[in-house]
Amino acid sequence: MVCRPIICLDGCFIKTPYGGQLLTAIGWDLNDQMLPIAYAVGLVPTFDELIPGVDHRFCVRHLYSNFRKRFPGLQLKLMMWNAAKATYLQEWDRRMAEIQSLDNGAYNHLMEIPTKYWCRHKFGAWSKCDTLVNNMCEVFNSVIVDAREKSIVSMLEDIRVYIMRRWADNRDRIIEYPREVLPRIRIKVEKQADASGKWVSTYAGHDKYEVTSIHGGKEKFVVDLKNHECSCRKFQLSGIPCAHAMTCIRKMCFNVDNFVANCYKKSTYTDCYQHVVYPLNGPNLWEKTPFDDVLPPVYRKPIGRPKVKRNKATDENPTRGGVSREGQNQKCSYCFARGHNKRTYPKKRKVAATASANKVAGSTRRASRFKSSTSTSTISSTISSQGSKPSQAAAKKTTVTRPKRKSAATDVSSQHSQATSKKPKLTPSTTNLRVLPSPSKNITQSQLKFMARTPPKAWKRM
Repeated sequence: MVCRPIICLDGCFIKTPYGGQLLTAIGWDLNDQMLPIAYAVGLVPTFDELIPGVDHRFCVRHLYSNFRKRFPGLQLKLMMWNAAKATYLQEWDRRMAEIQSLDNGAYNHLMEIPTKYWCRHKFGAWSKCDTLVNNMCEVFNSVIVDAREKSIVSMLEDIRVYIMRRWADNRDRIIEYPREVLPRIRIKVEKQADASGKWVSTYAGHDKYEVTSIHGGKEKFVVDLKNHECSCRKFQLSGIPCAHAMTCIRKMCFNVDNFVANCYKKSTYTDCYQHVVYPLNGPNLWEKTPFDDVLPPVYRKPIGRPKVKRNKATDENPTRGGVSREGQNQKCSYCFARGHNKRTYPKKRKVAATASANKVAGSTRRASRFKSSTSTSTISSTISSQGSKPSQAAAKKTTVTRPKRKSAATDVSSQHSQATSKKPKLTPSTTNLRVLPSPSKNITQSQLKFMARTPPKAWKRM
């Protein structure tokens, strides 16, 4: 297999009732895409035995997660990432001095971690990869998220089919690619070419150049196009010409593809995916063995609902149901204007406010009417009580008698009579009267029906 000599390791939990972990080893192919190398159930430290003496790198994102627990803050976060991205020693010293001036505890915490694990200026140039994070493994874990919910055999089979299909697609796609440098690498080259406008190169001889900033200052770098080197070390670390090297290449009108590392060429990519992941027969064609069947482990159902999502880290944003609408220009579906939606339509809100005010006013009038009626009845009762003051003995002798309940028929008739008495009498309105034309005109029956059901304004058509 032809790929860049860098392997990303990561373990993800299997989302089955029996649990477990899936260890994945992911490489970087020549087009800066993931290249699955190996996967197994369980966490077995075999790389120290199979590949001894290799360099190790820590994922700076996970390194910062631990750093953030003790030293939070956006400024410290930016300073730590700038120190990790420094490609030469002098820049790293300046970045660490800034951290020390801000927080001495954070500086001591970072100095306890060996720089060869997390700083670019200590990385070797032979891998042609300057990555600081383990995103390739995270990408692979997101691809197999559905397979991780199945049993172990089915999960491994789904992963094998995915790798077989991916190998075949990449092998067929590269045949139709017309350029020499791979597409994602070409985007990086063009980005460095745009940044080269800030630098000026001076030829010194023997393919060596001195590059100076157009803004002046003390920043100067030495570029050696023959050996594909720059004193900033970005050229060596990535295998892609940096902005300083691109200034020299464009000045001499050289072909940029000749200065890109061979691992980013089309021929190397073809060799990487020339191998075939062969298909396998299904269980219907498997041979029977004399051995006993493998039984699953003993499973005890835990309390509560089964958990599928992982615990979020402190520096991760909680997942939302959809995409945030912050910064979007909303369009109203009621008036088709921008700046608001149907729910916050200003005219509609005014109408709703007027209706609510009318409702409150109506309830207030009803309440005042009720209060006036109750006060009148109270006054009349007090006057009657003052007019006839029975003695206390007579009041004690009086007995309270309840009225007899009327029959249902009597209640219905009384309610009907009350309802008919309360109905307002209809008086003919002058606006509803219709003046018919003079009888001298000949009017047909259909015209009379038309005049009966239409207002007088419509009679002009007759």
